[in-house]
Parts: sequence; structure tokens; C-alpha cells
Amino acid sequence: MSNEEDNEEEIDFIAEEPDFRIIGLYGDVSEENSKETIGALLTYLHEGRNAQGRAEPIEMVVSTGGGNVADMFAVYDIMRITREVCDISTLGVGKVMSAGVLILAAGTKGQRRIGKYCRLMLHHVITSDQGSIVNVRETCREAEIMEDLMFTALIAETNLTKSKIQKIIKGNIDTFFSAEEAVEMGIADIIV
Repeated sequence: MSNEEDNEEEIDFIAEEPDFRIIGLYGDVSEENSKETIGALLTYLHEGRNAQGRAEPIEMVVSTGGGNVADMFAVYDIMRITREVCDISTLGVGKVMSAGVLILAAGTKGQRRIGKYCRLMLHHVITSDQGSIVNVRETCREAEIMEDLMFTALIAETNLTKSKIQKIIKGNIDTFFSAEEAVEMGIADIIV
């Protein structure tokens, strides 16, 4: 077989591979990462619809140390909208911390997977504002609002209650969890 024939076979093989609809959220939940994640979700949302108007499922891999709560909510809102039209299968690997916990939990129920050795972490919303005392107070009020919204979203997506969440984060420390505990809390459904 000539090299030209080998190349033709390779091209045919590549052309026949399935269209994987996979999104990876790796690293901090930041403006840049959320922009890329939202762009991919919206692209997949509008592609591959069947006769009933449902789009093909999306696979979303999450491995993050957390990040900005506003960027987390941007991704979460688009995930909620997308779930109305197609399933989102989430997979937590490595570490899923802080803002990443809600994103993992926002997958379609029954399709939220977590790696056996993945570690999760929750804590209070963190602020780093500086400036006048008036600005710092206002930033703290906003952080309390964002934290309450995050608790409300976690309650909607998991088996957690507000009192369970408050117990988890009391003492202002990072609280870590195993994959097994994540399943018990309803953050994930299946350990892989």
C-alpha cells in the first residue's frame, strides 16, 4: 500500500469519528474560562437538534480550584438554560473546589459523575476588596448576597439544606470532601 493510500484511509477514519460534544473547565473559574465555557455551551445548544427540538447531550469535565462567584453564576445560568434543551453530563476529576462544586452539581441529575479520587471543597464566599470603610462594607454586603444565592442554587441542585451548608462552612475554614461524600450530598450521582 502506498503512502497516498494510507493517508486516504486515515482521512476517511477521521471523517467518520463521532462529533464529541465535550467541554473542559480546567483551572480557575475566571472571566476567561467562563467565557470559553459559555461559548461552547451556547454553540452546542444550537447544534445537533433532533426532530423533537432536543440537542445531543453535552459532556462537561470539571477540574478547578474554584474562582470568582460571579463567573460561576454566569456558567451556572447558561447550564440551566441549556439543560432545558439537552442533557449535560458532568464529570468531576482531580479537584472540584468552591465555585466548581455548583458547576459539577448543575449537570443533569443522574448524569453527574465524579472520579473516585476527586476531592471537593466548600467555604464561605471570599472578598478581597480594599479602599474606604464604606466600600469595604458594601463589598461585604454584596458577598453575603452572593453567598446566599450560592446556597440557594446548591440547595436546588443537591440533597443539601441551608442548615447542612451552614454546618459545613462554619468556622470560616475550607471543608474538604471525598467522592463518596459528594454522592451522599447529591453533588454527584455516580463514582467512576
